[in-house]
Amino acid sequence: MSPVVVEAEVDINRPPEEVFDYCSDHMHEPQWNPMMTRIEKLTEGPIGAGTRYAAEFVKGPPMVMECTRYERPSTWSLTGKSRALTASGGWRVLPTADGSRLVMRVEMELHGLLKLAAPLVRRREQPMFQRDLDNIKARLEEAHAVPGTVPE
Repeated sequence: MSPVVVEAEVDINRPPEEVFDYCSDHMHEPQWNPMMTRIEKLTEGPIGAGTRYAAEFVKGPPMVMECTRYERPSTWSLTGKSRALTASGGWRVLPTADGSRLVMRVEMELHGLLKLAAPLVRRREQPMFQRDLDNIKARLEEAHAVPGTVPE
């Protein structure tokens, strides 16, 4: 069975480096992803390839995620594994005339009975991923409205 693929993108009126630094630090994810209830960085040191996280979500089992690619300020990738699915996600930050375009693509291999629900999962996840990117845009642009602030 083919993986479930979800893509989303958003233009953000902020420099690529700022968008990259905020988004590639997944410790920020609960700020923009209301489905994530908790995240913990499992590795020491700066964020980069090999950084691992343990994440918990409103629905579904916990997941361990690992950064597999980190090329500041343009791209990073994560893989995540749980009992329900294996996911690979790639993020890109592209410069635009007004700031940046954030592009996300996730492939999910569903396990067990969840495989039968693949078309429903894609329809459910697409608007949620777009909502997450819209939340990132709002958070970064609102922080810029107050000089000298960056989202925590």
